[in-house]
Amino acid sequence: MFGLRLTSEKYISGLESELKGYYADEQRRNERNEYMKALTAVVRGLELPPFTPVNRQELKALYERSSPVMGVVNYIAENVGEVMRYLELKDMRTGEYVDRHWLLDLIRRPNDRFTLRKFGTAWAINKLIYGDTFVYAPKSVGRDYGKVAEMYVIPSHRVGVMHGDDSNPFAGIKLVGLSGDRLITPEEVFESFDYNLDDTSWFGTSRLASAATYLSVMEKGMAREESALKNGGVANVITPQPDKQVGVARPTEADSLEKEFNAQSAVGKTKVLRYPVEIHTLGNAPVDLSILESHKEAVTALCFVYKLPVDLYYGQAKYENAKEAKKTIYEQNAIPMANEFAEDLLNYCGLSGDYELAVNTDRIDVLKRDPMDTLNALDKMCATLNEKREAMGYERIDEAYADKPMISMGYQFGSEYDDIDTELL
Repeated sequence: MFGLRLTSEKYISGLESELKGYYADEQRRNERNEYMKALTAVVRGLELPPFTPVNRQELKALYERSSPVMGVVNYIAENVGEVMRYLELKDMRTGEYVDRHWLLDLIRRPNDRFTLRKFGTAWAINKLIYGDTFVYAPKSVGRDYGKVAEMYVIPSHRVGVMHGDDSNPFAGIKLVGLSGDRLITPEEVFESFDYNLDDTSWFGTSRLASAATYLSVMEKGMAREESALKNGGVANVITPQPDKQVGVARPTEADSLEKEFNAQSAVGKTKVLRYPVEIHTLGNAPVDLSILESHKEAVTALCFVYKLPVDLYYGQAKYENAKEAKKTIYEQNAIPMANEFAEDLLNYCGLSGDYELAVNTDRIDVLKRDPMDTLNALDKMCATLNEKREAMGYERIDEAYADKPMISMGYQFGSEYDDIDTELL
């Protein structure tokens, strides 16, 4: 018995020495994690912002001042907030949905200020802009030990990650730009993030940053167009043709031309000149600047990184059907993001081994199949009347005719031609 226990301890010790992820427990297993020790040696004690070409404040400003960015991000985020009301908790042991649980109470009422829809929208906005979202969710002590009573979304641009020692590489976060230096520990906050190639960073990868170059070109083009409009459009300078002998315009002709065009009494009148003139354009017309083209390129890049169909942004004929548009945004963005939040929350609460928290798509009307499509398919199969009634949720008819195939007029079967002599044809 003693030998068996000793063998088990050696085996477990060997497993703990392997290269693994960060252990968020109190058994100090990270002291044997060589990978985490190597990272900690580089970043020990530092408060690191994400190293990206576009910093977080710039991403915040880009969201606030760019209507395409705000439109795309908010459209997706609002649908995420709507979908979160379909989150349901399932007991993995019984396979049954759970109606009463403290986690469900937390989801239905995240805090005193936010409803579930607003909380889900705020969580998604941060995730879409920065690639990560930090949620402050302190766990209770005492009788309700381990339970979470409320949670708050922390604006990602305020988060500064604090690195610790070998046994605790992620020491927690501090709020940048606010008074006080209180450290929020890993036991009080969880993060949802997109994978980041920078393994020394605890931040996610911003998809908005990858489209920032296109958006910058669009903004500069629109600023140039606005400047041209403020200045009365593109300016034209009219000059008399230069004298052939001296190469410059005669002063008298220049004075006369200025009076012809700039006098207040000459506004809106047709000008008849006694001599030829030359017209010089100062500035570029909007068409020359390709402002509209750059705008469309930026919107296309933005929609691509967010998996949003460009046709949906421009409202083209393919997505004029409101139900189809809703179905697209639910399947491409809202449901996967809501499920990601649910997985992170469940893992943070330590319930991922016993429960499954996910969106119940059967409750979403826009995802349900059109009943006419089902009936058309059953018609082509020559289904019985009872089969059609069962597919539509109606009770069976206890009559013999209701269980016979419904074959439409005009149907022919191969056996009908077995007796035909093809040589006579």
